[in-house]
Amino acid sequence: MRAFVPILLAALVVTAGCGSKSPKDQFVAKLNGMCEDFAAREQQIGEPRTQQDLAARGDLIVAAFEETILRPLQQVDAPPEVAPQAAQLRTLARQQRNVLRDLAEAGRAGDVTKVGQLAARNTTLNAQAGQIAHDLEAESCAS
Repeated sequence: MRAFVPILLAALVVTAGCGSKSPKDQFVAKLNGMCEDFAAREQQIGEPRTQQDLAARGDLIVAAFEETILRPLQQVDAPPEVAPQAAQLRTLARQQRNVLRDLAEAGRAGDVTKVGQLAARNTTLNAQAGQIAHDLEAESCAS
């Protein structure tokens, strides 16, 4: 179960001029930080590989996602030039949190069919969020 396109590599945001970052670059840097934080938390928790792993770790992954991705994304101000993408990411993050919750529940219930369906939905949400992140050049979130 992978959540919100985490990646372990950090991306540096380099800007021209006097060393100050534009509002867009600041937003992208915050977004990269969120993904890096989640990737570190997810690595500590471990990726569930079995039904028992999912039952044991699912709620931990949901909590980590909410703390490192969803809440910060809802609180960060996006500059006007990236506001539509930020809104899309917020929507996808809420959807993904719900899918992750449902995955944890399906794992506890032992519902293998539902786990498969939800894992596929999670993969789709990851791809959508990853494309937006790539377009924003938030490479820590794009892979």
